[in-house]
Amino acid sequence: MIAGPEFFDCNCSYGVTAIPALRYAKTVSELRDEMSWCGIGRALVRHASQRYESPVLWNERAIADIKGHSGLFPCWAILPPQTGEQLTTAEFLESARSLGVKALWAFPQEHRYCLDSLTLGDLLEELSARRIPLFVKDNAINIYNVMREFPNLTAIAVNQGPHSLERYLRPMLDRYPNLHLDTAYYIVDGLIEEFCDRYGPERLLFGSGFPDNCSGGALLRLLHADITDDARAAVAGGNLQRLLDEADL
Repeated sequence: MIAGPEFFDCNCSYGVTAIPALRYAKTVSELRDEMSWCGIGRALVRHASQRYESPVLWNERAIADIKGHSGLFPCWAILPPQTGEQLTTAEFLESARSLGVKALWAFPQEHRYCLDSLTLGDLLEELSARRIPLFVKDNAINIYNVMREFPNLTAIAVNQGPHSLERYLRPMLDRYPNLHLDTAYYIVDGLIEEFCDRYGPERLLFGSGFPDNCSGGALLRLLHADITDDARAAVAGGNLQRLLDEADL
C-alpha cells in the first residue's frame, strides 16, 4: 500500500463486458482487492455494463452487488426518457434517493443520445438545482454544449486525455465554475500543478479510470505532483466527498 492522503476514487468499475480490458475486476471483491493493493480506501463504483449495455438492468444490479461493501458507493447511468426505458425525472430521482445513489453518469456516445436540453432537459434542470454530480464521458465539444445550456450543472468531465486537451478545456473551465475534471487521463507532466495554480485544487477529482487504466497510474501522478499537502488531500478525496455532501436528493 502506498502511503499518502485518503484516496476516494470517482471513476472505476467492475464486471465483465463483451470486450473486457486487459486487466479487470470480475467482481466487487476483486475490485476491493485492487483498491487495497494501491491504497485506495473508498470509491464511487459502477458495473461496466452500465456503460456498455442497458442501465435499466445494470443500475439495479450494481446496487445489489455493492451492498454490504463498506467504502463503496453506487452510481447510476442515465438515459433519455422518451423511449420509455427510464422512469420520469421525479420517479428516477426518488428511486435514486431511496437506494443511496448520490451521483450519476452519462455515456452519450455508448448509449447513442445527445446530452442536451431537447433530450434530457427536465433531468438536467433538476440536477443543476439540486447540485447532484453528473459524471460525463464525452468529447470536450459535446461537454461544452451541455454546459452552455446548463451553466450551473455540477459536471465532472472524465477521461479527458491522455494527450493534452487544454485548448478545449480551459475556455470552459474559465467560464463554468461548476465544471470539474477527473485525473484518470490527466497525467501529462505538470498539468495537475498548473490546474491547481490556475483554478485551485477544488475542481479536480481523483479518478483511477480502472480498468481502462491501471489504478496506480493516476494515483502515482497525484502523489508526485508539486502541490501542497492540503491541495493533494482535496484532489485525492476531499473534493468528491464535498460534492456528494452537497447533493440534494
